[in-house]
Amino acid sequence: MAIALFSVIAFFSGPEGSAQVRPRRQDAPTATRPDTLVVSPPTDTANAQRRGDIETTINYKAKDSIRYDAVQQIMYLYGDAHIDYGEIALDAAYIQINWKTNIIDAEGMLDSAGVLQQKPLFKNGAETYQAERMSYNYKTKKGRVLGAVTTQGEGYIHAETIKRDNEGSIYGRHARYTTCDLEHPHFYIKATKMKVIPNDRVVAGPFHLVFADVPTPIGLPFGFFPSPRKRGSGIIIPTFGESAQQGFYLREGGFYWAMNDYMDMRITGDIFSLGGYGLRVQSNYTKRYKFNGNFSVSHTFIKASENIGAGATTDPVYNYRSDSRDIWISWSHSPITRPGKGQFSASVNAGSQFYNQRNSTSPQNALSPAFNSTVSYRKSSPNSPINYAVTISQSQTTRNQYNAEGEVVPVQQMSFTLPDFSFGVASQSPIEWFGGTLTGRWIEGIRIGYNLSARQYVTNSLSTGSGLGYPFSNRQGRDTIVAINGGNLSQIFRNARTSINHDIPITLGTLSLFKHFKLTPSVSYSESWFMKKFSYRNIPGSNMLAVDTTNGLHRAYQYQGGISLTTNLYGTAQIRGKKVEAIRHTITPNISYSFRPDFGRPEYGFYQRVQRDSLGNTQLLSRFQGLEGNVPGPGLSSAISFSINNNVEMKVKTDSAGVFKKVSLIDAFNLAGSYNMAADSFKLSNINVNLSTKLFNNVGVTLSGSFDPYQYVNGRRVNRYLVEDGGFRLARLMNLNFNTGFEFNQKARQQQTESGAAAPTNLPSLQRTLTAADYVDFNIPWTLSVDLTSNFTRDNLTDRLVNNATSAGINGSVTLTDKWAVNYTTSYDLKNRILSYTNIGITRDLHCWQMSIDWVPFGVLQRYSININAKSALLRDLRIRRSESATGRPF
Repeated sequence: MAIALFSVIAFFSGPEGSAQVRPRRQDAPTATRPDTLVVSPPTDTANAQRRGDIETTINYKAKDSIRYDAVQQIMYLYGDAHIDYGEIALDAAYIQINWKTNIIDAEGMLDSAGVLQQKPLFKNGAETYQAERMSYNYKTKKGRVLGAVTTQGEGYIHAETIKRDNEGSIYGRHARYTTCDLEHPHFYIKATKMKVIPNDRVVAGPFHLVFADVPTPIGLPFGFFPSPRKRGSGIIIPTFGESAQQGFYLREGGFYWAMNDYMDMRITGDIFSLGGYGLRVQSNYTKRYKFNGNFSVSHTFIKASENIGAGATTDPVYNYRSDSRDIWISWSHSPITRPGKGQFSASVNAGSQFYNQRNSTSPQNALSPAFNSTVSYRKSSPNSPINYAVTISQSQTTRNQYNAEGEVVPVQQMSFTLPDFSFGVASQSPIEWFGGTLTGRWIEGIRIGYNLSARQYVTNSLSTGSGLGYPFSNRQGRDTIVAINGGNLSQIFRNARTSINHDIPITLGTLSLFKHFKLTPSVSYSESWFMKKFSYRNIPGSNMLAVDTTNGLHRAYQYQGGISLTTNLYGTAQIRGKKVEAIRHTITPNISYSFRPDFGRPEYGFYQRVQRDSLGNTQLLSRFQGLEGNVPGPGLSSAISFSINNNVEMKVKTDSAGVFKKVSLIDAFNLAGSYNMAADSFKLSNINVNLSTKLFNNVGVTLSGSFDPYQYVNGRRVNRYLVEDGGFRLARLMNLNFNTGFEFNQKARQQQTESGAAAPTNLPSLQRTLTAADYVDFNIPWTLSVDLTSNFTRDNLTDRLVNNATSAGINGSVTLTDKWAVNYTTSYDLKNRILSYTNIGITRDLHCWQMSIDWVPFGVLQRYSININAKSALLRDLRIRRSESATGRPF
C-alpha cells in the first residue's frame, strides 16, 4: 500500500471562464480497480512559470495509490482519498482531478456486502455535503451531486440530485428537509423541489410532513425555512389548549425581533375564548465587557366566571368570580466588573399581588410569598480607601388582614427604601495619614475607618401598635395596610422612617503574650440621626398612651470597649494502626470582657419612663420606637463572655505508600455564653451549643441548642441556679434544632469535572420556555438528595420538649435507560402527617425530539403538562402540548 502527497501550485490570470460541470469520463479508472497502478507525478502543472486557473494550493493524498495521466492531465486517487483547496475539502474512496476541464469527480466504493462505503464528503466553509457521487468545477464553483445529504445550520437536506451554482445557491430535486441527523431521519418535510440560499433561507415547493415514514395530510403549496448564520426576526407559533376558567386558548404567539447585535425583543400574546387576554414584551440586551441584562413586562386579564369546578379551591388567590387584571415587571441588569469603574446593577421583580400564583408555572415563584427588588450604583477605587453606593429597594409580601366585616382577606404589604446611601472609608493606620511607612510594628495594628449610611424607609403598613404611630402600654395593636394610591401617599410618607447612621470602626491591633496567647483590645462608636422623636403621656382613666411627635434632627449614640484573650490547644493521640495513624483534637478557648454604659438613664434622653396602667406600674419606652437606625439598649453591661471551639481530625493512610490524608471527625463543637456582672438578676446567660459533622464523608449533621442554667417554678423562671437543687443537672435544654442531609451522585463521585465561565458575547437570545428535558443528563445513572429537619422547644409548664416541626424532603432523578429518565421532588410534614409540594417529571429522549411530563399530583398548585417538541431551535414550534391546572377541569 502506498501513501503519496503532492502539492500543485499555480497562478490564475485573466477573467474566469464559464466551463460547465461535466460528468466523469467513461474511460477513467473506477474505484474498484486493482491497486497495481504506477504513481507518476505531474510534469507541467508544477511549473511556477505557467499561469492557469488554480487560485491557491491544492493538497491531495490517498491511502492506496495515486496515478497521473500526463497526456490527458488527469490525476487518479484511490483509497481514503483527500483533497484540500482553500476552504474546500473533499474525502472519498475515489477522486479524479482533471487539470484541463477544472473538474473534480468523486464517488464511493462497494464493499463485499454490496454496501457503499467511503461516500464522498464535501466541505465548503460551514457547508457540508455527503453523497453517492459528485462532480465539482473548482474554477466556476459549480457542482452536481447525486444522492446527497447537506447541512444548512441545524437542518439537513437529503436529495436525489443537488446542483450548486456559482453564487452558492443549491437546488435539490425530490428533497427532504429535517433536523434529525440520522441517515434515515425520524421525520422530515418532503418537497419535489427545494432551493437553499446558504446562511439565509430554504425555500421548498409543494411539501408535506412525514413522520416515521408515514406521510401526513399536513402540507402547503410552498415552504419557507430561515437558516441564517446570524439571528433573524420571525413569527412565533402559539400553543393551543383549553382551561375551565379561560376556555380554548392560544398562548405565547407573536413575533421575535432581532433588533441588532446588542438587543432583541419578543412580543407575544394570549387569547381566551371565554374572554380575556395576555400580553408580554421581553427583551435581552448586552454590551461586551460592559453589561448585560433582560427586561420583561407581562399583563393578563381573566374574565369573571361562576363556573368553578367541583373540588376547586375558593381561596381568593384562585377565585375568578370577579374580573382579574394582573401585571408583572422583571428587570435584571448585571455589570461586568472593571477596576475603578462605577457599577450599576438592578434586580427587579414586582407586580400584582396574585400574578405569580395565577400565571406562573415555576414552583419557586408560585409558592413564594415575598419578592424583592433592588437598583443600585456603587463605586470604589483600587487606589483610594473611599467607596460609596446608592441603592433603591422594594419588597412586597402577601399577608392576611381583617376587613370591615371581620373577614380575613389577603393584602399586599409594600416597603420601599428611597434611597439607601452609603459612604465608607477603609480602615487605615494613623501612621499612613502622615505619610509614614508601615514596617510591621504592633502599633500599626491600630486602624480607624468610617462608614455612613442614610436611608428613608416607606411602607403602606401603618402601625397602630407598639411601633410607630400610637402605641399602647399594655396591649398590642394591629397594623393596618392601606392601598398605595394618590389619596394615601401623603399619609404613607408622613410615616416614613428616615435615619442617618455613622459608624467608626476602631481596631487596636493584637498583642502576643508568652508566645501562645493573643490579646486584642477593641473600641467602637456609632451614632444615628433621626428626623423625629416621640414623647409619651398616659391618658387619664385608661390604659392607653398618647404620643407626641417632635420633628427635627435628633441623635442617639452609643460606645463600648472591651478586650479578649485567646489561644489554641492541641492534643494528639498516636494510633499507628493499619489505617488510622493518629487523631488530633484542637481546642480554641476565648475569654473577653466588654463594658457599655446604661443608655436608658434620663441624662441621655433616649428613653422615657411612663405609667403603663392605673395601678401606677411604669414602663421604659424608646423615644425612637419603630424608627430605622441604631438605638442603644437600656441597662448597664459589664460582661465576661466565654467560648470554647473544638475540632477533631483523623490522619489516615491512603493506598499510596507513605501518603496520608486528613479526615474531619467533628467539624465544629462550640459552646458560648456570658456573665453580666452589672445585672441585678439572671447574670448568667443561656449556654448556646452547636455541633456539625459529616458521617461517612457524605451525610452532614447539624445540631444546635440552648441550655438555661436557671430554675423554673410553675412555668416561671426564678433567679436560682438549677445546680443549687443538687444532683448533676447543670442546665435545662430549652430548644433544639436538628438537620441532616446527604446527596448522592454516582457519576459525580466517579469523575469530577470543572467548567469555566462562558466568554462575554454580544449576541443575546430569548430562549423558549424550558421543560424538564432541558435539565436531564442521561449519562448520570441516578441522583438522590435527602434532608431531615426538626425543631423542638421546651414547655415550661410540663417541663417537656415539644416538637414544633419535623419535615423530610427527597429529590433526585433516575435514568431508567439511556432514553428514559424520571426526576422527582417532595417533602413530608412528619408532625402534621401531610405531604407538601410534590413534583414528578418524566423525560423521554426521542433523538431529534423530546418528550417531558410534568406532574404536581395534589395541593393548590395541582396540575400536569405533557410536552413533545423538536429539539432543534429551527423547528421548536413543532410541538404537542396538553396541560391542566389546579383551577381547570380534566380534558
